[in-house]
Amino acid sequence: MVDAADSLIEDIYDAVTFPERWGGILERLCALTEASHSFLFTTAPQHDSRTAALWARHNITDRQLADYTAHFRHRDVWANAAAARGLLSRCEVRRGEELVSDAALRRSAFFNELLRDHGMGRLCALALSDGGELAPVQPVLSLYRPADASPFPDETVRLLQECAPHLQRAMRLRVRLWARQDGREDEARWSGRMIDRLPMGVALLDGTGRIVSLNRAGQAMIDARDGLRLLHGRLQAEQGNQARRLAHVLEAAVSAGGRGASTRQGEAGDLRVSRPSGQASYLLTVLPLSPEAAGPFDDAGGCDGGARIRAAIYIVDPAAVTPGLEKRLGTLFGLTPVEAGLVADLLADLTPAEIGERRGVAISTVRSQLRSIFAKTGTTRQSALMNLVNRCLMLPEA
Repeated sequence: MVDAADSLIEDIYDAVTFPERWGGILERLCALTEASHSFLFTTAPQHDSRTAALWARHNITDRQLADYTAHFRHRDVWANAAAARGLLSRCEVRRGEELVSDAALRRSAFFNELLRDHGMGRLCALALSDGGELAPVQPVLSLYRPADASPFPDETVRLLQECAPHLQRAMRLRVRLWARQDGREDEARWSGRMIDRLPMGVALLDGTGRIVSLNRAGQAMIDARDGLRLLHGRLQAEQGNQARRLAHVLEAAVSAGGRGASTRQGEAGDLRVSRPSGQASYLLTVLPLSPEAAGPFDDAGGCDGGARIRAAIYIVDPAAVTPGLEKRLGTLFGLTPVEAGLVADLLADLTPAEIGERRGVAISTVRSQLRSIFAKTGTTRQSALMNLVNRCLMLPEA
């Protein structure tokens, strides 16, 4: 389990900047410990939308979570027993039967009205409070098994103890980032929303080449597992030659980031990343950024000397025709619906012959429509038309 713990530790630190990945970490912990459910939550009296942002779960339904927060949070016999013994104020691993006897648990409304129907009755929990920054929130990571399962073994306790200092530090960083939002929350939210609405992928890299911010479109491209992937927080291409090229371009941009404008000239990189699905290749542009250019994302690590943005990656998916694109082409260039649909087919990497066959028209008709499109858009060849339309793809969604 040592190798598994090492891999988990890397993922734990990655989750500081990508909190949506906590669910995957909890899922891995469940697989390693044969747990059925996992829950990262706060036990401090204060519970609002901000403290809830520190919560994560695996195999716990929305309804179950709502029932817990509304009716059972203060009737959690395990948490109450730990609080009564002062165990929530220090970093320590405890099994459920060490806190509450099986008989007492089975008599409780907490078990009979919430846990039992969801197959939960055994607990192994790690309190993460440090008496300092984490004291106000008192985070706890809990693993669960069905009531009729065997208790969690010593091996599970050792795994949680090994991960404990790293989980603590990750939670401290999350709390710091949470606190830093107070002074610039509106600006950060506005900037984040604008970037998130871009149909192109946007990723920001720190000085180590790790991604510290990724917008919705970029995450969708990673989730598609079609040519691009994230490994330990770094963007990679799946194919060998392209993987080496991308790694070289990213390294050059990150090392150039933070230098003067004159020394950054020529460090930007453009490349295509092909896709196993056969769809049109991703188009990537990598730019070095000065700390000033990073704006509100600067010093994203949340502490002195923390992670500073050094480069940005822009990713265009030519195959992703955004909703309303055809209407926009009509508005911008006066294209008819048929002509706008033809452009969409070209973006999908279809040839004029394939478009004619698909539409049941002669290729001469397709070429005639293309000539009309060229005239309306001020282009003279298909490559120039695609370059123009790809710029339209970068416009934010309405």
